[in-house]
Amino acid sequence: MTISRKAAGSMRETKFLCPWGETGHQVEMLVQRPKVAGLRPAVMLMHGHQEHPHQPGARWAVGAGLFRSVNYMGYVAAAVSMPGYGRTGGLPDMCGPRSQAAVRAGLAHLRSMDGVDPTRIALCGWSRGAIVSACVAADEPGLCALVLSAGVYDFTDPDVFIMKEIQEVFFYETELGGRQAAEDRSALLRADRITSPTLILHGDSDERVNAGQATALHKRLQHLGRRSRLVTFEGAGHAPPRWQEGVEIMTFLKEMLG
Repeated sequence: MTISRKAAGSMRETKFLCPWGETGHQVEMLVQRPKVAGLRPAVMLMHGHQEHPHQPGARWAVGAGLFRSVNYMGYVAAAVSMPGYGRTGGLPDMCGPRSQAAVRAGLAHLRSMDGVDPTRIALCGWSRGAIVSACVAADEPGLCALVLSAGVYDFTDPDVFIMKEIQEVFFYETELGGRQAAEDRSALLRADRITSPTLILHGDSDERVNAGQATALHKRLQHLGRRSRLVTFEGAGHAPPRWQEGVEIMTFLKEMLG
């Protein structure tokens, strides 16, 4: 694949209030557009968990080179910090309603921006970002593409976590968990509402979460007649090989967004 090396445009940082809680919280969003005229497709990039005290949130996508790659493809790059990360207010809720609200608010803001084609937007997430992106996609039928890497899609599965420390974090961030908390974060239970073409990526030796979660969501989407592609990386853990993953994602986005 050949990528045109266009110079990227300037970074734009946006902060706005998200309507959760009584007063709402500030949401951090970063946007960078390529130096290409006219309406451009956009790609929202969602970060995974980041250990304290280094929790850059959306800025992870910039540092990892994802903004640059998206811009080189001629697309607008965007990223939102979930609650508890970066400069977004509120406490983390393990991809729950607050995190999902922040991402949906970011997508709405992205669609309203000059130079963005609101009919050609992709949502890509890694780990926690994949969890929240899959749930958000169920309420965002207008998405052109959905990319999920190393996510969890059914929290009601008792064998979902291989690393039990993650189970403890789930209990803590959801205030002791429970059936409703699990269902609120389980995209598999609302897969019938996911209509976007979907690319699911997972390492088959994931040491943190059950890799079967990716297969389960893929099969469910296929059963529903949705367009879904599953790529498993042999011998890979929770973080698939970056270059192999990148080729899959770039090929998929080019096909879906043009």
